[in-house]
Amino acid sequence: MEFLEDNQIAEWASERALPRGPGLEVVLPAFETRYRSTYADGRRSGREALSAADLVARLEAWDECLVWIRSWGIWASGEDWPEFYAWRGGLGERRSLEKAPGHLFERDEGQPLVELLTLVMQNAWDADVLCARAGRADRAFARISHDEWYEIRDAASGMPEAAG
Repeated sequence: MEFLEDNQIAEWASERALPRGPGLEVVLPAFETRYRSTYADGRRSGREALSAADLVARLEAWDECLVWIRSWGIWASGEDWPEFYAWRGGLGERRSLEKAPGHLFERDEGQPLVELLTLVMQNAWDADVLCARAGRADRAFARISHDEWYEIRDAASGMPEAAG
């Protein structure tokens, strides 16, 4: 597992067929929602870990997966920074989330991926989950919202599947 800074995230995405916008912006495809689920309702529900595992299970096969935490501090009173930094520190990372918001997982790192997505959901943060297969990350992606839902988007989607 690697922790990436914004410039490294932009480089990773560009090398995997995701276009760049101005500066370090990564332009995600305007895909339709294939699946969407709500995991909480205004506070931690206890369903975050199951929802994180469900999200990972619904992703197509991938060789590497980048979790880019995009925003935090929206529901600051519910954030558990000591738990998050203990998790990162346990993996050898000492930089702040602001400095290194990217988390790059290899194919065999599914459990740490679920752990991170659980923390993202518990802390009500926004994150994009960009998975690459055969060197391309432009086929599908997932998004986690601070509003306590996650969705998977891809080009082949028909009508959204609701769950929740």
